[in-house]
Amino acid sequence: MTIPLPPIPPAPREDPETATAPGKPPSWWRRNTLALVALALLLPATAFAVGWQEWYQYFGFGVRAVTPVVVPEDETTDLVGAVWGPVRGGDIEDVSGLDMPEHARLIAVAIPVDPGAEGMACETPTLVEQSTGREWSPVRAEIGLDWSADEPETCLSDQASPYELIVPFVVPDDVEGPFWVDVRPYDAAASFVRFDFAP
Repeated sequence: MTIPLPPIPPAPREDPETATAPGKPPSWWRRNTLALVALALLLPATAFAVGWQEWYQYFGFGVRAVTPVVVPEDETTDLVGAVWGPVRGGDIEDVSGLDMPEHARLIAVAIPVDPGAEGMACETPTLVEQSTGREWSPVRAEIGLDWSADEPETCLSDQASPYELIVPFVVPDDVEGPFWVDVRPYDAAASFVRFDFAP
């Protein structure tokens, strides 16, 4: 005796409207997953890179000079193996032939440097008003003074014998002082020389 096969039910009929309708598109989040992951990784990396760049520009190549070695008038100090000072200078009355702005005065500062056995390099000195913190940079070329090897404005890194930095500053004529004259040797880490100066 033979057992008959069970009957096969007919396949369900598809609705012609649902058969031709397209599938539901993926959501916006799913379509942009890769871009969102990249954004989540790049935002903190960009913030870190910008922050580090700003920090490095402010603090310079290693460390920003923040610790003054204050030198009273008519005294010297020793920093990074060199002897600095005593500083001297004052107002230059005869400014004929110089390109001086109106309502300004010229102050010249001489800073003796004994670099010891090895030469050293330093930044150009600045003049700082003690009461306000306003700063002035040297203006030799701007007022028409030629550069002179006998009157350097910055330290002579290849010279081991004593010399003087001769630095002219133009300040408004209503600025009275007292001042500081700041000199930062490159090898002094966070320290710099700060002379009391009253022309």
